[in-house]
Amino acid sequence: MYNNSRDPPNQILLLILNSLPSSFPLNNQFLHEKFNQYGDINKILIFERGKTTKAFVEFHQLKSAIQARRQLNGSNIQGGKMIIHFSRLKNLNLEIVDNSRGTDYTQASSNSQNSDSILNSRTDENIQLDLTNHISQTQSPRANSSPIRNEQINRLLESDDEDDLTIWKQAIPQNILEFHPEIQKLLQQRQSRLLRIINFDSKITGKMIYNVFSKFGNLEEILYQKSLSRAFIKYQTVNQAIIAKEYLNNIQFFDSQIRIYFEPLQSLQPTSFQDEYMIYYHDTQQFNTSPLSSNLLITCVQDPSEISEQIQMFAKAKEIKLGVNSIHLTMYSNADALKIIAVFSDYEFQNEKMNIILKQQ
Repeated sequence: MYNNSRDPPNQILLLILNSLPSSFPLNNQFLHEKFNQYGDINKILIFERGKTTKAFVEFHQLKSAIQARRQLNGSNIQGGKMIIHFSRLKNLNLEIVDNSRGTDYTQASSNSQNSDSILNSRTDENIQLDLTNHISQTQSPRANSSPIRNEQINRLLESDDEDDLTIWKQAIPQNILEFHPEIQKLLQQRQSRLLRIINFDSKITGKMIYNVFSKFGNLEEILYQKSLSRAFIKYQTVNQAIIAKEYLNNIQFFDSQIRIYFEPLQSLQPTSFQDEYMIYYHDTQQFNTSPLSSNLLITCVQDPSEISEQIQMFAKAKEIKLGVNSIHLTMYSNADALKIIAVFSDYEFQNEKMNIILKQQ
């Protein structure tokens, strides 16, 4: 299932579990079994506060966190409900704090001791959460275990808006938040229907950008500044922009990995003759979005055999099934599927425009 996150995708997930029965002992092992099916887990940290339990799950890879959140957000846990946000934390460092339980699976896997005994020993310890990896290196380890830190964690757990990073930034001196300028930009992002996409491959055209990004919502404007390898895309709604950003951020698009940022809403204007500027009109805000997939259905194909040969000039297909006027493709990756969408969406062949549909497994 899909629910919008308040923050950009992150490999650390914040879990909010409401109304768990008192007879159910939530522990790290339960969460590990629940989430590990989506990818390797680095760390898990559980907080318990009355009727609401909060936990952090840190995955080894970002794509694992995105998939886990997509599948588990809003799911039922022993009669309670689990809401999952992408955390704003950049690092989950387990030390000593009261009323919390954590496990570092990276340490457990690299240690020569029996893994079960290691995990159990970590679970029984009191744990401390270091909410940022940008703390000054001049501080001593002892300074990190001060009573002030315990109060910061308590404020995080008892907050109503569960804005983890904001609480942390307000609680500690600013001179120990030595963020890189690029990190500061990320932290200052607010969800918007305007996206800024950078690092486009030189082969990309404005039409190819439209073909890909229009799969996730109604586009109002595109400004493609090819000389700067960037584009601004304005969606009809914020939700459509959020969906596109979640699916396409950091994905390989031809020979470059694109990065996507939310931008404050503003007027888009070309600044050079090389810029491509396009405006689109839609009668409705409704849009039926399909998840990004390596499975594609191409319809309105007059000569499936000829088109299938052209397709494989751009990306090798894992499986091709030819219909009367259609082609069902299974690509080796989502990145390969994006190549086909970019090139062949609305491709006119023998006076017929082809249509590409994202299909699920």
